[in-house]
Amino acid sequence: MAASEPVRGSFVLPLIALLALGAPLPGWIVESLYARDMYPWLQTGFTTVSNLVPFALIDVWISLVAILVVLRAWRLFIAARQRGVFDATWELVRRVARFGAAVTILFLFAWGFNYRRPPLEDTLPGGPPQRPSVATLQAAFAQANTLAGRLRPSVISQPEMTFAQVEAALRPPLNLALKQLQRAELAVPGRPKHSLVLTPFFTRAGIDGMVNPFGLESLVHQGLLPFERPFVLAHEWAHLAGEADEAQASTVGWLACMNGPAAFAYSGALYLINETQAAMPADVRRASLSRLDAGVREDLVALAARLEKENPTVQRAAFRVYDEYLKANRVEDGTRSYGRALTLILSPGIIETLNTYK
Repeated sequence: MAASEPVRGSFVLPLIALLALGAPLPGWIVESLYARDMYPWLQTGFTTVSNLVPFALIDVWISLVAILVVLRAWRLFIAARQRGVFDATWELVRRVARFGAAVTILFLFAWGFNYRRPPLEDTLPGGPPQRPSVATLQAAFAQANTLAGRLRPSVISQPEMTFAQVEAALRPPLNLALKQLQRAELAVPGRPKHSLVLTPFFTRAGIDGMVNPFGLESLVHQGLLPFERPFVLAHEWAHLAGEADEAQASTVGWLACMNGPAAFAYSGALYLINETQAAMPADVRRASLSRLDAGVREDLVALAARLEKENPTVQRAAFRVYDEYLKANRVEDGTRSYGRALTLILSPGIIETLNTYK
């Protein structure tokens, strides 16, 4: 019988991963030593390298992992014939444990520790925000509708903004938003990329974009409509700046849009219209939507048409997995954290920018 193949690190790496996952690090330590010191240095290096190539590095990672899995499965099949099923299974367990631990350690240090930063709610000027009332939702909806209706004629009179144009104009308003919220600025913006491997899944799951935590690159859905692009890229750049929490990334992204040109503010206003109406009771929603600006309504209809390609089954499965992922990273409300963005955006000191935009 052939000797078992050694699996070096199959005990040490999982132990390190468990310690890193379970370490009770105070938020202020994560903020000062990781988010404002170590992470910007890592993000500068990783994103600078990923920006050099026009394709999504995550496609390369996924392809390499798939090839390695096939090759390893074949070798384990041979091992099972030579050494027996039990020995080959034990080797498989150790290899999976080592691989999972290595991925976990890389994830945490490259980006994942940002989930342990003090929440944005603790640093807002007006104190912890309160859950918005129906009246507050109605008022925000009306204000966003007024602003969107005012901005739309100038926006549609200009050529549609490409992702490259959004990228070129987004950094100053994004870093201003981070500064206004007393958060660390984005060191190096990520070149917006489209994933050939993940786009079909994004389409069916209703995902507009993501940050690749292993390459710190920004991925956006190539089918996004022009008026969606500023907010989505601002949201992903907020993630890239270390705002791992979805609500916080949306808040930073929205404020960045309100700090930007008309096309950016229009994108932010449409986001707020969608979010506020979704949070209203049905009767209030119908009444509010009946007063929607005609041009704005036209754009929201176009957005709804784009989203018709979503597959509810795939979407539910994706959100279920993502919900577990977020909770494992100490986001207690999981995917419901998306809705928490409204509480932050409608808090005093942030929502005022909706009324003061010129």
